[in-house]
Amino acid sequence: MGRWWTIWLVVLGIYLLEGCIEPFEPDVSEYDSRLVVDGLFSNSNEPSRVFLSRSFGLDQEEPESISGATVVIEEDTGNSVQLTEINPGEYLSNPDMLRGIPGRSYRLLINLPDGQRFESDWELLKEPSPIGTIRSEFEERIPDEIGARPVRGIQFYLSTEDPLSNTVYYRWEWVQTYIYNLPHPRFIEVDFLDDSPNGRVDVRSLTGSDFEGFQCYKTERSAEILTATTENLTKDEVVDFPLNFVTDERSQLYLRYTLLARQYAISQDYFEYLRRLEQVNETTGTLFDPIPDELFGNIKAVDQSEVPVLGYFGTGGVSELRIWVDREDLPRGFVAPPGPSCSTDTIPLIFSELYEKLLSPSNVLYDYQRNFIGTPIGFLLSQPECTSCADYDATNIPPEFWTN
Repeated sequence: MGRWWTIWLVVLGIYLLEGCIEPFEPDVSEYDSRLVVDGLFSNSNEPSRVFLSRSFGLDQEEPESISGATVVIEEDTGNSVQLTEINPGEYLSNPDMLRGIPGRSYRLLINLPDGQRFESDWELLKEPSPIGTIRSEFEERIPDEIGARPVRGIQFYLSTEDPLSNTVYYRWEWVQTYIYNLPHPRFIEVDFLDDSPNGRVDVRSLTGSDFEGFQCYKTERSAEILTATTENLTKDEVVDFPLNFVTDERSQLYLRYTLLARQYAISQDYFEYLRRLEQVNETTGTLFDPIPDELFGNIKAVDQSEVPVLGYFGTGGVSELRIWVDREDLPRGFVAPPGPSCSTDTIPLIFSELYEKLLSPSNVLYDYQRNFIGTPIGFLLSQPECTSCADYDATNIPPEFWTN
């Protein structure tokens, strides 16, 4: 679950009506910087993540991540594991030390750097049910904008059933991985040794392991709230749940694509929390929408009951299913771009001009401009996402599960 969804719940914002109506400025609670917790623990052999941050107002661009906290997941048997902070505010469990077991209960313990302590309610980890099928279907969608071209893509649908009718409340996540071409791989790099355009300069060719190559592997995770329930149905069955729509506007479907679906059997309380959160995200935005309540979850302060906490620590028995799509599987005429699109720049073979260009992080030197006999006559520049896998949050190393 995207950790920022919860954060937006603590502010109502300033909403302007057309015409001469004065802007509405709602009152702000005395707790204008609250702890926000987002965590999900499962029986997966993959690490579980917990995100800690502070709530923030609409006048801020992003929340304040909370670093340096002690974060522990405790089992009802007394076993526990302390999570490791891998990025500011992002804490990772070690499944080799503690992995969820269906039928047992877990809670989250948090000790902030300022000494405040928080804990969640106990959450029962339910037995997972297997995913039935994932199917793909070509779709062409007409945008709302008049004159815009239709959006073509592949819609993935998930179906599942629990014959024992024990799941009832479902949550899904997906992880997509694809291969794309690097438009302007870096063949050379420059180092201004004296940090000056007039000092010593080292230009070297990138070869061997220094050269990233021409292809990258990129992994992206779902950010939507994907839930469903079968509580009012005669069967514990979900048919054709729309999991993910991949368009031809980006390079996911250019060559090879894989989608990993994760299905969680979650508690009714966790499901209802996610549904309320989903409803707020869909409706908040104008005065005519329902004003959201402050959406508190199952986490409370240990010693200061009056301190409110936003978010939820959930558990879920998880099952997985992966689907692959190769270029030959796509409809005739379906073409996705081979990689990101970037503008290029050509400048003379003058180091002072190159130095000035490279002061901007949006410019990257990737090669020489050469004449017809191969002699360098200038420098070629592009943008980070087109010159390096790493600068596009990708890698040139195939994942372990990747097959040719």
